[in-house]
Amino acid sequence: MDYKALATELFEYIVKSRKPALEERGHFSRGEMGILICLNFNKDGVTSGHLSEYLSVSTGRVATALKSLEKKGLVVRRTDVNDKRKVIVFITDSGKQFMIDRHNEGIAWTENILRKLDEQDAKELIRLIKLIVSRS
Repeated sequence: MDYKALATELFEYIVKSRKPALEERGHFSRGEMGILICLNFNKDGVTSGHLSEYLSVSTGRVATALKSLEKKGLVVRRTDVNDKRKVIVFITDSGKQFMIDRHNEGIAWTENILRKLDEQDAKELIRLIKLIVSRS
C-alpha cells in the first residue's frame, strides 16, 4: 500500500476544494494562507477582487493580508499592462517555495493519519471525504 500516494490524493483534493483547507497558524493572519493557495493555483495572477470573492472576505481584509504578505516577500502586486486601473497579485518564488514546504508538511501529516488505518479503511476514508466535499 502506498500511503504517501493516498495522502497526496487526499491532501490535494481538500486543498483544491472551494475554500482553503489548511489551518492558518503561526505568524500568518486570517486569509493569508487562503490568498497563497489561490495564487498558487493561478499562475497568471489575480485581482484583489477575485481574492475577496474566493475567500468570501472584504476587500479591506484582502488589502491588509496582501500588505503583510508583501512585507514577507511572498507576493507582489503589479499594475495590469492592459488596464492601468487594475492591480494584479502574483506569488513570488519565495511564496512558491513556502507553499511547496507547507504542501509537503500537509502530505506528511495526512500520510501519518492514513497509516493508522488499514488499506481498505484508508481508501474508504478518502472516498467518504470526496463524497462529503462534493456535496458541499
